Amino acid sequence: MQRVNANYKKFDPKNFGEPTGDLNKWYPLVPGTQTLRDGSITRGSRKLTHQLRVTVTDVTKEVNGVRTVLVLDQDIDAGQVGEASLDYLAQDKFGNIWYLGSYTELYEGGEFVNAVDAWLAGENDAKPGVWMLTDPKEGMKFVQAQTSEETIRAEVAKVDERKCVPFDCFKSLAILEDGSEFKYYGPGVGHIATEPNYSGGEQEIEELVNVVKLKPQGLAEMSAEALKLDKRASKEAKSVFGSSEPAQRP
Repeated sequence: MQRVNANYKKFDPKNFGEPTGDLNKWYPLVPGTQTLRDGSITRGSRKLTHQLRVTVTDVTKEVNGVRTVLVLDQDIDAGQVGEASLDYLAQDKFGNIWYLGSYTELYEGGEFVNAVDAWLAGENDAKPGVWMLTDPKEGMKFVQAQTSEETIRAEVAKVDERKCVPFDCFKSLAILEDGSEFKYYGPGVGHIATEPNYSGGEQEIEELVNVVKLKPQGLAEMSAEALKLDKRASKEAKSVFGSSEPAQRP
């Protein structure tokens, strides 16, 4: 396969086919892959802990002429999901991962509170961005998302830097997002750590503690959650998702 890094300004639906697979070693989109990161936020003298569970589902949805796969991100606090989000991702034939949409819900005591951060490429002037380059080199810059409200910029900070987390040690890739935080990725695994690029403030830190391959029943449960979120998006974020094609399982 010829590895050509994507130019976020040149999105072409003809470069896409099956949205899932492991063409990108830094962010494989293999359905059933689930990672767990321990997270902490420092607020004043208190350190608050939570967990982030990220699942590549087998649910797909057409966005801006491209079939995407839904990645479910659940923020778990004291055993309850406090926030759940969907990222709509797709890999192109060169191995780049593109970001074509997002939807996030907030909960309190297990009950839905409201929806935030809803966008889809092609709706309300939002454009696709590059989630992960296929062959990142130090110093490369790209745009991960472009909406009417914000543009998320990224830069390849380090490649093949040794990074140890509770799960394992990796020759990692470090991406600096919006100049504010470093996200580390491990080959064959994906996101392994998050660290702030500033002093003071909340100091959010995340570290990978586990990676599992879900059995069919587990994958079905996570995919059902993703379908439910996507369906509710058409109601709670109607101006963005109202006319979009419903997500579906194979």
